[in-house]
Amino acid sequence: MIIAVTAGSVELQAADDFKGFKIAGIATVEPDGTTAWVKQAAVKRLRAEQPPAEWVAAFDKMVESVRRFGWVKDDSVRAHIETA
Repeated sequence: MIIAVTAGSVELQAADDFKGFKIAGIATVEPDGTTAWVKQAAVKRLRAEQPPAEWVAAFDKMVESVRRFGWVKDDSVRAHIETA
């Protein structure tokens, strides 16, 4: 799953790929410059106004699978950043 951020637009690409979670483009980043925290609700809104229940369940499963590694904080999930 890739959140592509470009001038004036944000697009969710590869929405059904739950093996990777990335932000491509610009974002507020961690000091290491390679990760950012993204609100889970924002990702769901990018997918659709009301994303399919199956998709929400798969996204929530992805989030829970990375929680034990410290990749979930409050209502946000940590994402890799790839620059264009």
